[in-house]
Amino acid sequence: KQPLYQLLGGAVRKQIPFTDYFSLRGDGPKVKGEKTPEAVADYCVELHERHGTTFFEGKFSTQDPKVSLKMVELIRYKLGDDAMIRIDSNQAYSLATARQLARPLEELGVRNWEDPVATIEEMRELRRHTSIPFSTHNIDIARAVDLKVPDAFVGNPTAHGGIGRMLRFVGACEHAGIDYWCYSGDTGIGSACYLHLCSALGWIREPNQSLFRMWPTDVIEEGPFAPKNNVVPVPEGHGLGVTLSRDRLAACHRDFVENGPLNKYHDPEKPGTYRRLPLN
Repeated sequence: KQPLYQLLGGAVRKQIPFTDYFSLRGDGPKVKGEKTPEAVADYCVELHERHGTTFFEGKFSTQDPKVSLKMVELIRYKLGDDAMIRIDSNQAYSLATARQLARPLEELGVRNWEDPVATIEEMRELRRHTSIPFSTHNIDIARAVDLKVPDAFVGNPTAHGGIGRMLRFVGACEHAGIDYWCYSGDTGIGSACYLHLCSALGWIREPNQSLFRMWPTDVIEEGPFAPKNNVVPVPEGHGLGVTLSRDRLAACHRDFVENGPLNKYHDPEKPGTYRRLPLN
């Protein structure tokens, strides 16, 4: 009986780096949301003081981009130059708007800009106006090699269709010189799987995304995971190293049956509006 990372060739690292997530968000059943740029910046300061967070990633997709820009300005001002700040625009902006945002974001030291525009072709054009690296969830490596963008793909075993397919894809990324990291929003089972993959694969060098602190529950006894000083240790038990919670799994199943799948783009202030990518 061995941990999965050992079966994949052994651990390159056992402390897996993650960003903590920030976003403008409404109130939840038990947690008060951050509705202003000032509140988001204060939340990031709290993460730094309570958990040692210096790696941050967050939504930068407001209809008025000045609101999102103000948010990043305040985070940088309050946390200083040592904080890593990555942003995700969910394809929200036109090429013209993204061009206008590029210079101030570069001056703020943004580490990476995910899906700033709706297409890879627009991303290629935007590359002419900024040196900020780009990433995307659209995992088409042939087009990336041809168009020279993005600089990184963001995926996970589910997106690729399993562990073996992800191993091959990350290997192709390494050959092409394209970075790779994992996105968050999985159950503890899925998260444990990519913790092991990130432990074994040396090419996954940048911090993964993390929504762990926004999870109200999980289907494993050990979850939700939570970064401390920017890292989560890879589970050391055999296999994935986590224990399925039958009670929590049953509760999640009941919620799915009664309420249907979660819509991550649902805005409770606009109950009759259906949103999808690109967010424009």
